[in-house]
Amino acid sequence: MLQISAVPACIGNYIWIFHSDDKPGAWVLDPGDAELVQAWLETNNKTLAGIFITHHHWDHVDGIEALVAQHGSNDLIVAGPAKEPYALTNHFLSEGDRLDIGWLEFQILEVHGHTQHHIVYLAKPKNALPMLFSGDTLFSAGCGRLKQGTANQLFDSLNRLAREVSEDTLIYCGHEYTLDNLRFALTVEPGNLDSQRYQTECTEKLATGQRTVPSTMEIEKKVNPFLRCDSEEIISSCEKYLNKKPESALECFTALRKWKDNFA
Repeated sequence: MLQISAVPACIGNYIWIFHSDDKPGAWVLDPGDAELVQAWLETNNKTLAGIFITHHHWDHVDGIEALVAQHGSNDLIVAGPAKEPYALTNHFLSEGDRLDIGWLEFQILEVHGHTQHHIVYLAKPKNALPMLFSGDTLFSAGCGRLKQGTANQLFDSLNRLAREVSEDTLIYCGHEYTLDNLRFALTVEPGNLDSQRYQTECTEKLATGQRTVPSTMEIEKKVNPFLRCDSEEIISSCEKYLNKKPESALECFTALRKWKDNFA
């Protein structure tokens, strides 16, 4: 039976590990820290079956070189974006490709914005809820910063995910940023009762040692301001921030992203 474990690392990252009681190997997504992954493998008596990544930033890839050196062989897959590959990538993924790790088969979606060539992994297993491993594109109640991409790209990517990913899909993002994101969400949309309830729920989870992720796409559509640029309250907040009413949802989104960049 598939299990998904999370190893906290780096700057609030989650390294996601896919494993099963009856199989010796484990696959690792976005291993930013080799020592933490190796410690997990040894504690759980697992070997490294393969690595896959969403994008090239250090906190998602810095553990790969050491893991490959320790576990590497000619058939160890290191899978990642084809158009902006990490140096050790040997399995190149583009829009519409599939990656089968044994327990799950992922569909690859290209979602530009955080970087120019970020990818996400969507799985639709037969006997479980769909899962999206969204890296730094979609966070719970937030989204990634614009590093190499543009606001227009990220806006399109997020709206694509909102359209194409079913509401029951579990959203496994790359960082535990939920409470910080909700502080911003409730600043720009203070009347959102769903966000208020979600903030209470997430605060309680973290206080008892639980993760706030995965969330679901249904939750994100209700609480994530970057998916809610048609909200009258958010538009009004952006009007105050810009000193003029946004002329489009994209202009509202761009204002939100700039505002969040400097939000303390």
